[in-house]
Amino acid sequence: MNVKQNRLIIIVLLLGLFIFILIQSRIDRFENTTTSNTPPLDANKTCSSSIDISNVCLNYKSCCPEIGANINSKCFCTHPFIINCNTNYNSCLANASNTIECDKELKKCCGGYSNIDIYSSNFNNPINAYQTSNQICTINGLPNLAQRCMEMCQTNPNCKAYSLVVGGCTLYDNINSTPGNKNDNYIYVSKK
Repeated sequence: MNVKQNRLIIIVLLLGLFIFILIQSRIDRFENTTTSNTPPLDANKTCSSSIDISNVCLNYKSCCPEIGANINSKCFCTHPFIINCNTNYNSCLANASNTIECDKELKKCCGGYSNIDIYSSNFNNPINAYQTSNQICTINGLPNLAQRCMEMCQTNPNCKAYSLVVGGCTLYDNINSTPGNKNDNYIYVSKK
């Protein structure tokens, strides 16, 4: 072998070693990232900030041990959709020897929430009213708050109106006839 062939072999080996080290470091970095960013499973932490009604429905026992566990728990945990799914689930468990079927039914029921169509046209134009009574619940700090409030009201048969204020909203089961002042921040949208 001549010197040029030896240099070429050494360059190819070094290049191969470099590629191997690069691939290994990427694999290690990926594995470390995925394991370090995956929080330990703790249902109470998962539910304390949950904004997904289907998730709360599926994990009702851990998400709703007591109403008031977090600022939005009353709206989520007392929502008729969640109550219905979990009442049916508990009835199934009381009459079944195999919980797998009950778990499947709960998953199907809770998953059905995402199939509900939400339309802003189901609400009248906003009205200016001063409303402090007839509150069902309050929701605070959720992303897309206006959309989420409209959704929570539309899917709750008890909800007749909702109001939006900075950072929060309130659902109501009835609307006062008290007109609001010009400076009131409370604009109520009533269901058609």
